[in-house]
Amino acid sequence: MASQTQANNQKNIMQYVGMKDMNYYPFSNNIFNQIYNNKSLYMNSTRGTNDISSTDTDSYSYQNPNLNFNFDKPKITDNRIIVKKSNEFIAELFKVFSEKNSLCNFTLFEKNIDINMKLEKKALKKLSLKEYFNCFNEASVLCLNIPYLDKKCNISYNIFNPTLSSMNLLIKSKNIIKENINTKSINNNFSLLYLSDDLIEIKFDEKDPPYNRDIIESKIDEIHKILGKKKILVDDIIKEKSYFSILWTPADTYKIKTSFLSYYTFDFRLVGTLAIKVDDHAWFTLFCNNSNNYKDFKREYLSKVNTVENFIKKCHNVNEGDKLDLKLFSHDYKRFVYNY
Repeated sequence: MASQTQANNQKNIMQYVGMKDMNYYPFSNNIFNQIYNNKSLYMNSTRGTNDISSTDTDSYSYQNPNLNFNFDKPKITDNRIIVKKSNEFIAELFKVFSEKNSLCNFTLFEKNIDINMKLEKKALKKLSLKEYFNCFNEASVLCLNIPYLDKKCNISYNIFNPTLSSMNLLIKSKNIIKENINTKSINNNFSLLYLSDDLIEIKFDEKDPPYNRDIIESKIDEIHKILGKKKILVDDIIKEKSYFSILWTPADTYKIKTSFLSYYTFDFRLVGTLAIKVDDHAWFTLFCNNSNNYKDFKREYLSKVNTVENFIKKCHNVNEGDKLDLKLFSHDYKRFVYNY
């Protein structure tokens, strides 16, 4: 069954591969498998999660009114590793992923999970919601294999499994028949609201722990069941107010404790990525080939944290200077706040 799903996903997604911006290689399992001989790769069949307190709503530290959760004044340290003798594999990483001749493991991760597609308007109008998520479905089947540099500049790989974390979906309802909407399919993770006669809002917030979540495709199928519609076009989505987030969970949680929460729009844009249980030394250590090179990846990351929050505010008509209603935080976003 898995091999058949994999084949179908690959067939569908290949329709759009030629339109990708190839400045770097999103979802680059194949290219890295060709470049590197990774015989020792092992996928742990049991996916772990953070401890119980990290998913316990009552324990979130953001509920403490004295909490000072401020990203504006990060601690800056000059944490650099100079790559003196670069082999062909390191050279390829720098060629594809470096910024100002500098790398960090967070950059390697985020650029690999950026779908980064550019479709013509005609193609976008014909694109369905299922086809849009095919790239993530493919990653669900194959598992995303991310290159990682240790302090000795050795390359290893980490498998990350994507699951749908949250979604705010505004759909033009002109082609949706109200009588066909199946409210019985709405479970605790979904909600539906009629904003007007022409607009429906569907919200999704995954509450199950990462190891107990369904694959992305099943969540998209549930949306179709709720709306009583076999096909939903991306062109019918209000893109300025809609978004979704993907939780990338490491398969080997003994080796890596950090998971990543990435926010996307429905026009193939990665808004930003949040790190849950982030290890600064592992993910923001700077690798460069010259001692004069320097890029503050940690400061850039903290800026993206604010970008994600402001993006969510914009989608919910909240001013940047105002606080987000706690109800607008997804379950995984709360885990990010608690585990930072």
